[in-house]
Amino acid sequence: MTDSLLSELFHTLNLVAIERQPDHTFFLRTPSPTWLSGAFAAAPAGERNTLSGAFPFLDDFLRQASGAWQAGAHASLVSGPFAATVNEDELLLRASALTIDGRAILVLERLVGAADTRPILQKARQHMLDLEALARQASNANAPAAAIASAATALQATPLSPDQRAIVDRLVTEVAALRSALDGISGPAAAPTGR
Repeated sequence: MTDSLLSELFHTLNLVAIERQPDHTFFLRTPSPTWLSGAFAAAPAGERNTLSGAFPFLDDFLRQASGAWQAGAHASLVSGPFAATVNEDELLLRASALTIDGRAILVLERLVGAADTRPILQKARQHMLDLEALARQASNANAPAAAIASAATALQATPLSPDQRAIVDRLVTEVAALRSALDGISGPAAAPTGR
């Protein structure tokens, strides 16, 4: 595979390959993609650089990666997705540490589209917040519904005309249905949300 084809492949896949040198500096093995520009002290492809402070997450990952790099050819380590701010844009990235031909390689991948689960997680979180708000509203409506049910039950015990009794009986039935519906809505609010 030619260098230009490999570079184009990495660019298309939103990947960048960086080699860690024995002195712990890093050497860009592929051209720096636009999404990485300015992430760390910029150096053209083929020049040495350091990742110190570029991505706070990487500091910890690089310590773990050292073990994979020392383990040899078949060892690798892949991070989970992590967010990084580059040029005021928040990116979702994943890092991989590999050993290829005895060389310590760090691959950074920009996660986009379906791989970027943040919009889905944010939507799910908003859905849970909406459900919790609805449950609180239902819980707040339970006290007035209970008071109406109590008053309607008291009315049933009084002497009423047949038309009045039909109205009160219907009121008791409808309030019972309302309370049952409110209990169904406010029930999940009592469960811990894990936040």
